[in-house]
Amino acid sequence: MTFPGTHSSARRRSALPTMSTAVSLTFITVSMVALAGSDAKQADDLHAASRAPRFTASAAVMTVKKVAVTPKSAAAALLPVVDQKDIQLHHRELADKVLRALPSFCRANLKNFYVNYDKNASNRGLGGASTIIIVGTVPENEFRALLVHECGHVTDLGGLRGSPVSPQSSFYDGNTPIYQNDPSLAFYQISWLTPIIYQPNMREVDFVSGYATSNPFEDFAETFTFYALQKTEFQRLARTNPVLKAKYDFMERVVFSGTPDVALGTFTRGARVPWDTTMLPYLWIAKR
Repeated sequence: MTFPGTHSSARRRSALPTMSTAVSLTFITVSMVALAGSDAKQADDLHAASRAPRFTASAAVMTVKKVAVTPKSAAAALLPVVDQKDIQLHHRELADKVLRALPSFCRANLKNFYVNYDKNASNRGLGGASTIIIVGTVPENEFRALLVHECGHVTDLGGLRGSPVSPQSSFYDGNTPIYQNDPSLAFYQISWLTPIIYQPNMREVDFVSGYATSNPFEDFAETFTFYALQKTEFQRLARTNPVLKAKYDFMERVVFSGTPDVALGTFTRGARVPWDTTMLPYLWIAKR
């Protein structure tokens, strides 16, 4: 099924079944990010420059005063998964704040975090059950929004998981089955019968973005992002759209329960559904 106004050639991500043996993802979704090669890594200055000693002269006697120097990295402890030498300090700090502000599912399950500094990268982000790759050549708000989206994938595929003690459902993550006790299944079934078949009578307006219509995994990640960054607008749309209300309620109850708001969205949806939630305007207000 296709919807008017969507453009498959403009998709920023595509499903990737596997990565290298160094980083293994089950259902890897590309949010316009290419894998960062070793030649794309940039070393970061981890320490502040040492201050020169101060001297005072009295009766031709020079006294050296000791000056304490605190390295930048000692200012605040960053999450180990983001505190890596080949990631610029600014991006480490941004990622740390985002991960701490979002529900703990992503923080608890993220094992591999990479930033790609290739200026010619054709893609922007990739996420799976335990790995995220983000391009580091975009503005701060876009970088943060991409990370929120990819955290949606980690939350879905790594945090909310079923087990083989339950029967298999009609959904699968690549070649891995989604079990009937998987909490995400309740979200998928709002709009999907299978990973490629919609529920009857689904419309484009029943999704938070055009990209969310790609598959249930992108639907989850885009809805996660829209809730986090455009919550007020999501609430407004949910008042008159039962499908969006079901998705809002799932995020409110299962994923973000008790999590303080992280952003103030400034987007208002009109007649057209936006293609990409990570490009919508917002103000980051999280205190953590």
